[in-house]
Amino acid sequence: MVAVKLKEAYSNPDDRAVAAGHTREVLAAAPGVREIEVDTPADATTERSWDLLILLSFDSMTAVEEYRAHPLHRQYLDVFLRPMLEVIKVWNFEQLETPY
Repeated sequence: MVAVKLKEAYSNPDDRAVAAGHTREVLAAAPGVREIEVDTPADATTERSWDLLILLSFDSMTAVEEYRAHPLHRQYLDVFLRPMLEVIKVWNFEQLETPY
């Protein structure tokens, strides 16, 4: 799970939509990404704190590490996102099997 706060100049509906679309397109093509979801704030309170929520699914933590080092991800992060980026928070969660 990745939460992104954009710099004030980019923290608006139009730039969020562009960033979300580009994120979906580029990161979905990265090796190891099984599933991707990119969301934008649904209310004003969330909008003040975060601009994008990126949920990426991988088969293993090894796949996550390979993805993080891959040139496609590095270019997305370093060239596309970083110039707009104010804050980024990244967490790794394991998806548990439901018992029912």
